[in-house]
Amino acid sequence: MIVFGGGTGFPGPCVNELWTLTNPNSVGGTATWSLLTPAGTLPPVREGHTAVYDSSTNTMVIFGGTDCTGNYYNDLWILSNADGSTRTPTWNQAQPLGTPPSARSQSAAIYDSVDHVMTIFGGGGTSKTNDVWTLSNATGTTGTPTWTQQFPSGTAPAARSGHVAFYDAANNQMVIHGGMGGSSRNDTWILSDANGIGGNPAWTQLVSTDPGPYRASHAAIYDPVSKKAVIFGGTSQLPVTYTDDHVFALTNANGLGSGSTWSQYGPAPRSHPSAGYDAVSDQMIVFGGQPAGAGLSPLNDVWAEVGVVASGQASLVGMNWVQVFPSGTPPAPRFGQSGLYDSNSDRMIIFGGGTSTTSCLNDLWLLDDANSANGAPAWLSITASGKIPPARMDHAAAYDPLRNVLIVFGGTNCSSGYFQDVWVLTNANGEGGTPTWTKLNPANTPPAARENASVIYDSVNNVLLLYAGDAGGAGFSDLWALSNANGQAGTPRWRQFAPTGTPPNGRTGQSTVYDAANNRMIMYGGINAINGTRFLWDSWILTNANSLGGTPAWSSEKATGTAPERYFHSAFYSVSKNDLVVFGGDSQIGQYPADDHIFILSTANGLK
Repeated sequence: MIVFGGGTGFPGPCVNELWTLTNPNSVGGTATWSLLTPAGTLPPVREGHTAVYDSSTNTMVIFGGTDCTGNYYNDLWILSNADGSTRTPTWNQAQPLGTPPSARSQSAAIYDSVDHVMTIFGGGGTSKTNDVWTLSNATGTTGTPTWTQQFPSGTAPAARSGHVAFYDAANNQMVIHGGMGGSSRNDTWILSDANGIGGNPAWTQLVSTDPGPYRASHAAIYDPVSKKAVIFGGTSQLPVTYTDDHVFALTNANGLGSGSTWSQYGPAPRSHPSAGYDAVSDQMIVFGGQPAGAGLSPLNDVWAEVGVVASGQASLVGMNWVQVFPSGTPPAPRFGQSGLYDSNSDRMIIFGGGTSTTSCLNDLWLLDDANSANGAPAWLSITASGKIPPARMDHAAAYDPLRNVLIVFGGTNCSSGYFQDVWVLTNANGEGGTPTWTKLNPANTPPAARENASVIYDSVNNVLLLYAGDAGGAGFSDLWALSNANGQAGTPRWRQFAPTGTPPNGRTGQSTVYDAANNRMIMYGGINAINGTRFLWDSWILTNANSLGGTPAWSSEKATGTAPERYFHSAFYSVSKNDLVVFGGDSQIGQYPADDHIFILSTANGLK
């Protein structure tokens, strides 16, 4: 890989260094950076230039760019022996024939290695352009480089800069995507006869079955065998420029096949999802949630992240997503449901949720073979016996694996009403008999009705711990324990705890997980109030969480690294790695809030 120039900060400064990265894919050796010292006169410092490479002559050609101080270039430079593998690389400024393009940066270029033609499109200097130019004899090895402006037929793309381009050599087509023209764009265009040799170039817009991602200053590659293009990074369509780290693929990217489709690698950003964890296969299973963007419908897709906490996988977290397509009729799309994973039966138990903020559900589903490692996942719609709980979303739920009981508390009815009831579902995984609902009537004063509370469950002592949440306003900060929580060992009883230590701020939409071996509750994130503005990214430890070994006590964790600001996310705890793993949720970016990243808090229980 040959790297020249660029900006080392924003808006500068620019550099004119030449680097190579050998073994960039780490196959056959260790990837190694080397700073080269080329001969000849170096091009002036710059960023936003275009570059093409001719492998047959080991030559790199660069055009244009800016010096990071407001000056733009339209010069042409040729680097012979570009990779430095056999001889010293040498720079020469070319003096091409013909009228050159105007000075510009962030144009896009492709290269026809058979006919030695470079084609550039667009870019920006004092203004953005949408012109097309070809440079014949581009490397200077077959003759004098010569500029020619092309005037393609068809409707041209709007003027832009920061777009990407790739070349379909078999069909002599230049494909461009995105760019910035006032705001970032998501359109894709094809320029036929792109080298200007086989005929007059012509523009057509590629219409895909799904909208393309809004991106500028991103990177792209093209695979001519699969006809698939892949883009990475760049800036998105947000009013304030935010960089992006997603990977999108475009099938039939040259437009010659049917059904050109954009798809994101990995699950779409979402809040209020369900996530379970199978420690044996080290696999996180995600279902449903509410995607980002106004007017978008909830989801009912299933994804698996394999190797999420395995040793040596830290650099690959979020890179091993696989979409799972269970057989059977799936549940209706939803968010705010409970989804608990039972490792004994390899089933995810899903209850309730909302199809919107005004339409709640109370149906029951099982995802059989949920981790997809033991068999083919399948959806099972379950009709439970007993009186069914009222429809709800954003309730709290825990699973008792020793007795196969699902415990549900509170939530909202999607009509500005809130619950404080407790329900248990026996035979919850469907393997010990018909699942049966029972409403519990705990003794003592219950917690206030609420949504978005979080719970942990001590299955050995049958204690449910309930923390925070909201009732449409400010977040609570109270902590409650329900003894005999599964209703099978005696009368359930509520008791409010008063932990020692400075407590966390009131909040809602946080996550809590339980380190049973050390009787510690780990709490992370949330927001100060429903529809609030103060995002919380702190993490806390509650020692003696079940109060059986002493008085519970709060302590704030002093974590290193930058914690994400998240609420309405999913979380689980890895006992073997002592990791808190967080997925999705809403972030502090108001214009595009939902997120799809995985974050891990190591040494999560605060013990070395």
